[in-house]
Amino acid sequence: MATERARSGAIRGDLRARDRRRRLLAAALERSFNPPPPRAGGHVRTVVATILVALALIASAIAGATSLATVAAVGVLSDGLPDPATLTELSFAQPSVVYDRTGTVQLGRFQQEQRRVVTFDEVPRLILDATTTAEDRTFWQNDGFDPAAIISAAAGNASGEGPERGASTITQQLVRARLLPADVVAPGADRYIRKAKELIQASRLTQEFPGEKGKQQIVTAYLNEIFYGHDAYGIAAAAQIYFGVADLAKLTPAQAALLAGLPKSPSTLDPYRYAEPDKDGRLVVPKSAPPVVRRDWILTNLAGSRWTSLSPAELSAALAEPVVLAGETPLEYRAPQFTWQIRRQLAAIVGDGPSVETGGYQVITTLDWTDQQLAERWLAAGAIAPNLPATAAAKLLAKLKIPKSDQTWIKALRGKDLHNGALVAIDYRTGDVLAYAGSAGYYRDDLASRKFEPKYDAAGDGARQPGSAWKPIVYATAFDAKKLTPGSVLLDVATQFGGRGGWAPRDADQLERGPVLVRKALQYSLNIPAIRALERVGSAAVADRAEAFGIRFTGGREAFLQAGLAGAIGTVEVRPLDLTSAYGALGNGGVHVPTRMILEVKDASGKVIYHAPDPKPVKVVSPQAAFLVTDILAGNTDPKQNPIWAKPLELRNAPGRRHRPVAVKTGTANDARDLATYGYLPAPNDPAAPALAVGIWMGNSDHSMPRSKKPATSLTAAAPLWHAFVRDVSARMPVARFSRPKGVVTASIDAWSGGRPAGWTRATTKELFISGTQPGAKRAVDPDGLLYTRACGGWRVDPLAAELGPRSWDADVADWLRRARRGVGVLGPLDTRTAYFWGQRSWGGSLIGTCQRPKRQGGGHDKPPKDQAPGPGGGGGGGSGGHGGGGGGGGGGGGPAPTEPPPAPAP
Repeated sequence: MATERARSGAIRGDLRARDRRRRLLAAALERSFNPPPPRAGGHVRTVVATILVALALIASAIAGATSLATVAAVGVLSDGLPDPATLTELSFAQPSVVYDRTGTVQLGRFQQEQRRVVTFDEVPRLILDATTTAEDRTFWQNDGFDPAAIISAAAGNASGEGPERGASTITQQLVRARLLPADVVAPGADRYIRKAKELIQASRLTQEFPGEKGKQQIVTAYLNEIFYGHDAYGIAAAAQIYFGVADLAKLTPAQAALLAGLPKSPSTLDPYRYAEPDKDGRLVVPKSAPPVVRRDWILTNLAGSRWTSLSPAELSAALAEPVVLAGETPLEYRAPQFTWQIRRQLAAIVGDGPSVETGGYQVITTLDWTDQQLAERWLAAGAIAPNLPATAAAKLLAKLKIPKSDQTWIKALRGKDLHNGALVAIDYRTGDVLAYAGSAGYYRDDLASRKFEPKYDAAGDGARQPGSAWKPIVYATAFDAKKLTPGSVLLDVATQFGGRGGWAPRDADQLERGPVLVRKALQYSLNIPAIRALERVGSAAVADRAEAFGIRFTGGREAFLQAGLAGAIGTVEVRPLDLTSAYGALGNGGVHVPTRMILEVKDASGKVIYHAPDPKPVKVVSPQAAFLVTDILAGNTDPKQNPIWAKPLELRNAPGRRHRPVAVKTGTANDARDLATYGYLPAPNDPAAPALAVGIWMGNSDHSMPRSKKPATSLTAAAPLWHAFVRDVSARMPVARFSRPKGVVTASIDAWSGGRPAGWTRATTKELFISGTQPGAKRAVDPDGLLYTRACGGWRVDPLAAELGPRSWDADVADWLRRARRGVGVLGPLDTRTAYFWGQRSWGGSLIGTCQRPKRQGGGHDKPPKDQAPGPGGGGGGGSGGHGGGGGGGGGGGGPAPTEPPPAPAP
């Protein structure tokens, strides 16, 4: 009797404690829906805490809590959720087909052949155990979600230590894929609302399909739905594609564990990305490869699964078993990386409707198949052929019908250890992506290596340093903010920008040309003036404009800000797709139109379910600022303005082989790891005709430094490749010219210091300005005579007067002045030498500090290095240096060098 009373008392105590917990949780939820304003920096913690409370209450409500707040909250979040009973209606019948912009060229099919639906009875317990070990250890017991895992993940995420963690169960993943409303999972939707709805729906699904039988239905649907990478949808297709196994019961524990690990990150863990042929010709994945590492983790944790228990010997054998792939050839696509991008976007468009692989969708894209063929042709010629044996290379060039006139620069790339490339072409008035190649050869698996990953999409998924190709963004921001003009003077003087002993970048040829006007600094891609330009306008302003241009930095906006002044010379990685689109905005008068790839989607019945909305232009910079940059970059293809860049870049495919206007900029990043060329043509008069912006990246997939005594540069690799593609693609286009907008004026300025000519002037030049910023105007940007100081009965060149940066920079400017008084070629403490600008014989007059004319000190420094030829003004300079790359060669007595030497290592 006493025992019975004690048991009854314990039960009553438990009930009271549970009721107390429910009341506390309900009150907490009410607070979570009406939280006080978060403290600065505490938003993330508040959200995480709110979600945790909500999740706890959901669990409490499902268990039978009666709190009105709890019930109301769950009711609100449940509103609009699909009936979980529709799980039984999943089908996998019709392929989705992707077409080019004409609707006549099929690019690819997402179809049933890559999925084989299985029943629960066909799934071995080994696969069930491996799957639950990898994705959801409490699957057979939980209510559709795992509170302990959620709390653990939330605590880890709130701490900010390590990568963000998830806690999605198998049921949640299935719900997210097929049983949530489209607006909840759409890009940009509130992730916390989505997660809360996902949890509720997972719980509802578990209730709808209860017990052991229900769990079997849920896990079977999951195994048929989930993506395993390499175009394998469902466990059966994955077994066939990776191991050539049709009967799931024949999978070894090691194979089952590897497959179970793939859904976590199908692209990153795709074994085919890491496979290498062994001596017997088998495709073997190295033990150190991420998918094998994850396999081994799953194997070692199988002991805690429901049915499978490997003996120590069996476990050792499984861990030692090599991963030998079947070599299944994936379904071939035209424009394959583009087609994969379409799949992602299509999935977002259809949401919770029939899946991409089963919905029978007909997709019309923006791709121009003619342009795409040209892109793939020239990438193969420029990045594949130079790495083949001579005989094979000759055969490939002949097959591609490459003219002999282009084979010279292609053959010059042999031995340069440059293995990959990507190309994007955009109509910048509509945002349509016309050509898109994420590698030099998607199907050249025979050449795959660390340096050449044919399947990886370097155009849209990859991010690379743009080098000097970033400078137009900096100068466009400065022009629009009226901090600089094309006629502003900046000092090309090696400077320790981080203070004494700090970061001291150099131009690529390690020469210091002293005062340089902005137009020439940008055209000749000088690093040091660009850094001074960024200091003038500010990193935050450039980051803001970059985001408006549609550019996403690797690491976000903060990464660019943290880069400091080094951000001026392209040290922060961006996607080639984004930067190409940004260049297009410059050609579009400062108006950015976001890129698009899908024009129309029809469902299986032929009904249009999506039509691309009209482009939504966003003004990023003024038409005047955009035109100033355009006019400067157009000079890079004019031999009279810039013979160095014009040699590989000038287009002469207008009628009668006349010059075709085009604006273009190259970029050679640190250690020549990334080579780039970006540019655009003028918009045609016909509004329906494409206005072309083209971006090219070349480098190695593993971002390794090319192993070559004389590495290729953007001017010897990316530039001629860009020229060849643009020449061919524009051959059928009418010739257009860049239109000068209203509000741009021409003014005569001092050729050395900018500003109005006066008594100090040795020469004048004409320059373009945003109206009102020209010398003499009320809002003039450039002070008159900034470079000059009265001394010795006249005007003397005084670079210290022109230095408007921090005072800490003055010491290096003064050092340059001391050396420059001795003439050109004088070595400084930063391993740089004084030099005149190309074609010049002075720095604008006599230097301050002496009233005697200095003797010219040329000597051997006026001679170009062996790999450079003197330009029209005299000798060139050589050597390496300058983080970010892209600075022009030349110096000494004046003449330009026809290459961009590789820059020195980053600070």
